[in-house]
This record gives sequence, structure tokens and C-alpha cells, in this order.
Amino acid sequence: MFNRKFKLLATAIGLVAVLVMGLALPGVTQQNPLSRANIVAAVNSAVAATLTAAEGDIFDTDNAKFYSDTKTAFAYIPLHPTSRSIQVLNENLDRLFAGEDLNVTIGAFYVPDTIPGFLKSGSYTLKLMNKNKAVFIDQEGREALYATKVEIEDTRGQPGPFHSWKLTVENSPGVVVICIWVGCLACIVVIW
Repeated sequence: MFNRKFKLLATAIGLVAVLVMGLALPGVTQQNPLSRANIVAAVNSAVAATLTAAEGDIFDTDNAKFYSDTKTAFAYIPLHPTSRSIQVLNENLDRLFAGEDLNVTIGAFYVPDTIPGFLKSGSYTLKLMNKNKAVFIDQEGREALYATKVEIEDTRGQPGPFHSWKLTVENSPGVVVICIWVGCLACIVVIW
């Protein structure tokens, strides 16, 4: 009986020792370099020149959405709800549905490595030009890529809830769908 209790006690002490030693191993208590906070910080520094507060736009890097697979990686950075472009879009929905040009920023993209047929490495702003056209603008202010399809749905007065933005990616062929809601639902589709 004594021998059995001794073995049980020795086993318990051994498990506690292994757990304590295991938690003190180098690297176990260090911050994970692939944590969301570290990735957001890296995106912030990489796109700082593009994502300035020009035109009163504030990009919401804390709510960035990341996508990666074996071939591609990018980050979509939505506008903060208090951004000037969001206010301009909300104030001009009637003009948008009438087909007039608005040219408002609706988000940003950061591409760490060139994605063939899509975007080169760098940061881009995504602009909604009118109800049929959206473009990616590169760091030099040039139009880098046109959206394949833009769908604007008038959701004013409809009961929600509506997500403020959503990103969907499919891989064959490559398809990126960005949906934002600012008084209306706008879906930007890019196929590559």
C-alpha cells in the first residue's frame, strides 16, 4: 500500500516538474512573431506611405483581413467608419445610383509578393469610380488594375444587419470579392 502511494506521489511530482520546466523553455514564453498584432504592425509599416490620412481617409488596420495560401498572400484594409470617403459615399448615393462618377476610396490592399495576373508587390488603394467601375491605384497614383465586375445594390431602408465589409477568395480561377456596406451594398469582383 505504501509503495503504491509513493509511486503515485512520485508520478505527480514528476508531472509538475515536467510542466514547470517545459514552460520555462526558451521560445515557449516568447511572443509569437506570427501573431495578428505583429502582422498588423508589419502591414502598418509597409503601407505607411500609402495609407496616410490624405483626403481625410483613415484606414482601419486593426480590422485588416489577411489571406494567404501556397501561391498568394495579401491584406485587405477597410476604411474606418469615420473616414471622409465613407461620408462622401453616404451623402452621394443618389448620384452613384444615377450613374455619376464619385471616385471615392473604399479600402486598401497590401501585396507582399507579386501575384501573377493580379497585382505586383506593394500597397494599393481601392477606389469606387462609379456604379460600374472600381480600380486599384498604385503608390505612384496610377491605375494598376480594374475590377472585373462591380455590383451595387441599393439596400437603403432595408433591415440589417449588414456587415461593414467582407472579403471572399476562391482559387480556381483566382477570384477576390470585396463587399462593403455604407448605406448600400457594393461588391467588387476581381478575377485573375
